[in-house]
Order: sequence, then structure tokens, then C-alpha cells
Amino acid sequence: MPSDPTPSIDVGILLRPGAGYDASHHWRSDDGRWSASIRFRTGGYSHVSIQGPAAALRELAAALVDAAAQADQAEEAEEAEQSEPVVGVGP
Repeated sequence: MPSDPTPSIDVGILLRPGAGYDASHHWRSDDGRWSASIRFRTGGYSHVSIQGPAAALRELAAALVDAAAQADQAEEAEEAEQSEPVVGVGP
């Protein structure tokens, strides 16, 4: 099997509300395209920067909104399930 020439890395970032995102950084790349970054602290001395062209950042934003909506729906379904009375159980 040929090896994949593309370098890869898996990254997990745990976020908490109130991370303080800084979206003020933008620049023109060497090939003339505009790019931007979102920078935020993850706790302690750790910082994260997500960088890319505007289209890529919009795609990431849409995926994050979708993921948050799915988590909200799962939480609401679980809460509704827990609040339903159980029929036929009791003394």
C-alpha cells in the first residue's frame, strides 16, 4: 500500500463559553489571496489560532453551528424523555 504523501494530524480542542475570540487578524498571502484567523485562549498559557481563506472559515463556521444545533437537539430530546411520566409503574 503506498503511503499518503499528505501530512496529517488529529487535534482536539475543548472549548468553554467565554473563551474570548479575537477575529481581528487578516492578511494577504504570498499568492495574493486574503486570509484571516481566529485566535483564542484555551486555558493557562495555551492559545489556538485557526487560519485560512474566508471561504474555508465560513465552511468551518457553518459546520460548528450545525454541530451545536445537533447537540442542542440531543439535549432537548433527553430532557423531554426524562420528564415523561412512566405509565404502569408504581406501587
